Amino acid sequence: MPTAASKSVWLRFVVPMRLVIWLRFVKCPLGGPSLFLLFVFCLLLGPQPVPAQTSIHYALGCDSPGWEAILQVFGLSAATNPAHADILLACPGAQRLPLRENWSVAGQLLVLEGDSHIARDFGFLPSGKPAVEVRNVRDHHNPDLLTVWQHAERLVPTELPTGAKVLAQDRWSGIPLIATLRTDRGPILWLAISPGNSGYERFPYLGNALLDAGFVPPLRARNLWVFFDSAYRQRADLPFLARQWKDFGVAALHVSAWQHWERDPVGDAWLHRLIAACHQQGILVYAWLEFPHVSERFWQDHPSCREKTALGQDAQLDWRKLVNLLEPACAAPIRGQLKALLQAFPWDGVNLAEIYFESLEGAANPARFTPMNAVVRRDFAAQHGFDPAQLFDAASPRHHTRNAAGLQAFLAYRRQQIHKLHEDWLAVIKQATSHDLHLVVTQIDDRFDSSVRDNLAVDSTRILPLLHRIPFTYLVEDPATIWNLGPSRYQHIATAYATQTPYPERLAIDINIFPRYQEVYPTKQQTGVELYRLVNAAARAFPRVALYFEHTLSMLDLPLLASASSASVRLRREGDVVQVETARSVGLRWQGPALVNGRVWAAQNADMLWLPPGLHRVEPGTATKPMRLLHLGAEMQQVRASGRQLELHYQAESKAIASFSELPSRVWVDGEPQSVEIWKAAGDGYYIFLPPGEHLVRVETGEVDTSGRWTQE
Repeated sequence: MPTAASKSVWLRFVVPMRLVIWLRFVKCPLGGPSLFLLFVFCLLLGPQPVPAQTSIHYALGCDSPGWEAILQVFGLSAATNPAHADILLACPGAQRLPLRENWSVAGQLLVLEGDSHIARDFGFLPSGKPAVEVRNVRDHHNPDLLTVWQHAERLVPTELPTGAKVLAQDRWSGIPLIATLRTDRGPILWLAISPGNSGYERFPYLGNALLDAGFVPPLRARNLWVFFDSAYRQRADLPFLARQWKDFGVAALHVSAWQHWERDPVGDAWLHRLIAACHQQGILVYAWLEFPHVSERFWQDHPSCREKTALGQDAQLDWRKLVNLLEPACAAPIRGQLKALLQAFPWDGVNLAEIYFESLEGAANPARFTPMNAVVRRDFAAQHGFDPAQLFDAASPRHHTRNAAGLQAFLAYRRQQIHKLHEDWLAVIKQATSHDLHLVVTQIDDRFDSSVRDNLAVDSTRILPLLHRIPFTYLVEDPATIWNLGPSRYQHIATAYATQTPYPERLAIDINIFPRYQEVYPTKQQTGVELYRLVNAAARAFPRVALYFEHTLSMLDLPLLASASSASVRLRREGDVVQVETARSVGLRWQGPALVNGRVWAAQNADMLWLPPGLHRVEPGTATKPMRLLHLGAEMQQVRASGRQLELHYQAESKAIASFSELPSRVWVDGEPQSVEIWKAAGDGYYIFLPPGEHLVRVETGEVDTSGRWTQE
């Protein structure tokens, strides 16, 4: 296969020369000066050099756990021979000649950290000026972001070589901290100091700096869920958003259903366009419910249904306006409206999210403590002999500070009601929808942070047993109380929940991308390398990862999210051959025909080759299949193609969208012919919906003659 360097030479020199020869052949009046100017003009306006080849291996010139963590997040593995590495790291004290000899392959990225002989060779020289205390960083990717190191460092300013581009600097002194440099041998990324042991203590956008220097991640996945509040995006270009979501690995969008609770012609048309735009990009769309919040209008139109706090006030807490779902007169119209909502739009799933009782402070904050509606007070009093409102009456002997047993009885009662609400509303949703609509229950974690059991009445041991009767995905919400902890927490959370259910494959994790109230460094909100490490660790621990929410994600974080979410993959390259060992289906960056395990591969689009779980040998091929699988929103088990026929074995928790390079003419599922609707995808190809579960699908393409009969080559 031609290298990136050889392609660049062809585009920038051979093509202009062929143009000059053609002009001379057709007798254009080109003299010597004119010929020279035309040649220069072609060089300046011709295609720019293509990016460096996909990076697979790295070699560290020192013990650097931070760099190791960063590069492994993006699927890179350590090279046994530095000469075979795509990324080379030189730390302070690195010797001149050994590394310089190793840096000999065109396109290799050299990373220089601090002062070293090799850094000085390329013009990164100590300035001789006094050391500067550095703690606050201004990154050119996001200059307004407050980036503060937990511990200040004293650094001697460095003089940069001509042509170096500064990417980050000390906010107060202006001394450079990160820079890139293009050389005749390859690109260089220079850092004044290491990124830290975790990889994100100092430079959040180090991943973006790698991209700027020419790094191309080898892997990507399309397995992320993202929460979407349509109130923030009413004027957005929906097809553009859908393309963007597809590019950073979104498999499903969970849309704020409360914004569309009541029928409205304009709002309904907007939601239909959103769902269509997502489907054309292979993205499923879920109705995201936030009971006991129903909608703004329901709250206004039904004042008698408003939940009450322990102070007897209407429970308008933060943005949610809570409704008394335990009152039959209130629940009845909500059931009817929910059925209408679910049947009015082509939803692919429903997320019953965050049914719990406020608040995080528990009984210590009666202004936020719920439920204290009339139904609850009567029912609890009938069971326990006293009104629970007395627990919050300072003059009562039953006040919770003097009545620990009474408070514990009411806390247990609250957990029972939360279990009942989940049971009731899951049944309502199942009755109102088709059998292939995927159900999700999102609930805040109570295993890692057990305080939420009393404060929010959440008890996963009560909700998870419902899986025996009603299949759903249990989405664990990462609680705000532990947002300051590192990526390793996700494995602990996964282990705690796996012991609570025989269905660990139905567990998922929700990462909240939001400013943290704790004292955290270097940024208040997870971004850059920290976010990538969180996503990668979560993807290793759980079958599914969700992000809350779409609007808080920085545009700078999008390019590498799909790479970070492709966990549990090992790569090895020998020449043109890449060995891929993966626990889940994954995309390998690849251009041109390919052989996978010796067979012409049919699961491939313009720049990605999709692989099922297992060990695979991928190498350049000479031909492509007439019909290719361009995208599959499911776990691919195997794919085979012969002529104009393609056979696909897959497994999916929900409906799956599959797109093909050719128009499908006939479809079989598990040997049975199917009548399916076919849509034109937003880009190339055509897509169809496939049923949830494990299935064997056969798709054929052909031509239709004037009589309407299908013909096959």
